[in-house]
Amino acid sequence: MVLVLLTAASARSDQAPPAPPPSSPEDTAVRKVIADYGRAIETKDLGLFKTVKPNLSPDEERRTRNAFETVKSQVVKITVLSVDLQGTDAVVRVSRRDTINGSLVSSFPQTFRLARGKAGWGIQEIGK
Repeated sequence: MVLVLLTAASARSDQAPPAPPPSSPEDTAVRKVIADYGRAIETKDLGLFKTVKPNLSPDEERRTRNAFETVKSQVVKITVLSVDLQGTDAVVRVSRRDTINGSLVSSFPQTFRLARGKAGWGIQEIGK
């Protein structure tokens, strides 16, 4: 189950406060892409992953496929900290916590750069 939190009472003090709830259809659409990204990882759905990141390179696809094959289970919790919409571009900052194979926990920030094209919003770049 992917959990994308719109607010988080337990946000660490060194992080920006969580972003307010969606305020526009564009904001909602961007947040859905981020939620679908997490769901693609949890369900190991390469097709969905390619849908949310349409510019996936052959090397990225190979690495993603390998990661899906080596991980038994992965729970992804994404807390949206901010959404910055600028026309057909968006920058989304999140706090992410993964539980891999039931015990290994990894927490880290991520920044997504999205662009809106003919097919809707898609992730262009994922960084820290």
